[in-house]
Amino acid sequence: MKATSSKPMTIGVLAKSAEVGVETVRFYERRGLLKQPIKEGSGFRHYSDSDIRKIRFIKRAQELGFTLEETRELLEMEVCSKATRPALQKKSQKKIDEIQQKIADLNEMLAALKKFSKSCGTKNTSTQECGILDCFEKRWECCQTGKCTCSKENCNCCCGTEACQCGESCACDCRSDS
Repeated sequence: MKATSSKPMTIGVLAKSAEVGVETVRFYERRGLLKQPIKEGSGFRHYSDSDIRKIRFIKRAQELGFTLEETRELLEMEVCSKATRPALQKKSQKKIDEIQQKIADLNEMLAALKKFSKSCGTKNTSTQECGILDCFEKRWECCQTGKCTCSKENCNCCCGTEACQCGESCACDCRSDS
């Protein structure tokens, strides 16, 4: 992180200190996240350390998944106090719920990709051909030659490899060489 200056600075110095581009600063000003200072007698606008802190907060909030509008609302609260705590808690809980939903969606995507890799991926020895869109609509079951018969709970089948994910020898009827 760059050191901050205690004296007024131009937009270029501000941008460099906050590790963003000048256009990012201008964009934040247009969106109401950062106040555009009035021009001094020199014809330049002067920014302060407070503006650097705000830009760093905005960037970090974006990294955490907050929209610019949500970030603007947080900045407007300015302090965590008895009066603002309920609103901050509500916004935080909403973001927690959104993140949990994203995690669930990513886990679903991961499971689908694993299934795709097993059924249509390179380890499948089936000579059957199937369309990618057909496989997608059938949740990647179109290229499999059979179903997993492993008795282990949550095994997810090996589909043609030497061992099931449960660690046991493959006993599935989906193996092409059985």
